[in-house]
Amino acid sequence: MMAQGHTIPMTDMARLLAEHGAQVSFVTTPVNASRLAGFIADVEAAGTAIRFVELHFPATEFGLPDGELGIPRLTFIGFCGFSSLVRYIISQNNLLENVTDENELITIPGFPTQLELTKAKCPGSLYIPGMEKIRDKMIEEELRSDGEVINSFQELETVYIESFEQVAKKKVWTVGPMCLCHRDSNTMSARGNKASMDEAQCLQWLDSMKPGSVIFVSFGSLAATTPQQLVELGLGLEASKKPFIWVIKAGPKFPEVEEWLADGFEERVKDRGMIIRGWAPQVMILWHQAIGGFMTHCGWNSTIEGICAGVPMITWPHFQEQFLNEMLVVDVLKTGVQVGMKGITEWGNEQQEVMVTRDAVETAVHTLMNEGEAAEVLRMRAKDYAIKARKAFDEEGSSYNNIRLLIQEMGNKTDASG
Repeated sequence: MMAQGHTIPMTDMARLLAEHGAQVSFVTTPVNASRLAGFIADVEAAGTAIRFVELHFPATEFGLPDGELGIPRLTFIGFCGFSSLVRYIISQNNLLENVTDENELITIPGFPTQLELTKAKCPGSLYIPGMEKIRDKMIEEELRSDGEVINSFQELETVYIESFEQVAKKKVWTVGPMCLCHRDSNTMSARGNKASMDEAQCLQWLDSMKPGSVIFVSFGSLAATTPQQLVELGLGLEASKKPFIWVIKAGPKFPEVEEWLADGFEERVKDRGMIIRGWAPQVMILWHQAIGGFMTHCGWNSTIEGICAGVPMITWPHFQEQFLNEMLVVDVLKTGVQVGMKGITEWGNEQQEVMVTRDAVETAVHTLMNEGEAAEVLRMRAKDYAIKARKAFDEEGSSYNNIRLLIQEMGNKTDASG
């Protein structure tokens, strides 16, 4: 789905391919093009070899609101080797077929390590009316493909990438972390939507904080957290007594949240808390020296950006592959701690119950941000993976070489077919 979080790695990849000498055409819809205005302007100003093509989306012809549909399904890019391998095994073995109980445990055969997931936490279990046909078509096209491009790097998850290649019998090109193609504040600012706050003000606030003292809280553009849960999260942050930046869905569409914020919360935390309503320049914030931890919904963009920033994470997955990304961070990389999210947040459904208490939030923040030995081990491990990410992406690194091989091999196929 061409949601904002899925569009961002597409823009990163377009920039990356162009930087390596490829001629790139970026095809999108008018609504998404308007959201990418900053990226388009930055590319045109730099003279980068990317051509933008707006594809007419026939919303009104099919009785849909014109300009309102921001997530038409156009294409797909792999997230990470870990979740891609699980998704492939599930689809090839029809593991979800005839499973009606969302809490039934599914054993993933052929996985390098023992793995069991409930149906609700399996990739492909998200129910959207009409999605079954699209999913079947996607799997059919994926089987015909030459391979898969992954926004990860070999050194992060070698065993899972190699297993994916063996199981799928296809080439896997790890070309990430693609967010590292942004080398200055201008390209970072152009990434995604226009920020809903003054970036200079945000950076000034961060500059006033001690290095590694701030916890950054953001759940991405699709995750829907209920007002009741947001209040509980906020009270947990307040009780932790740690400085924080909190990206929150508020404003006129969320009157309950705004009412609660205005009813004393913002005033109580004004000296150590910054609240951003709407879109935030996440990479710019994560890479600031004041950030010492990242509370995330475990979307792959956020996960890989946290890895590149070298900060440990508090994992709070909501649905789909986010639970697999949590496993990667907590159990495999050992660079994060769970907040304790057991159930799923059904996308598009209004769930009213509080699934994570303020006490659990406070405990997780203390575990990550305190000065104890366990927290220091998390920090050292996170910094080590950030160094590995940079080495993989830089000249002659594994991802650098893979992007060149990808361009070369696709060029050879084009020449052969021509």
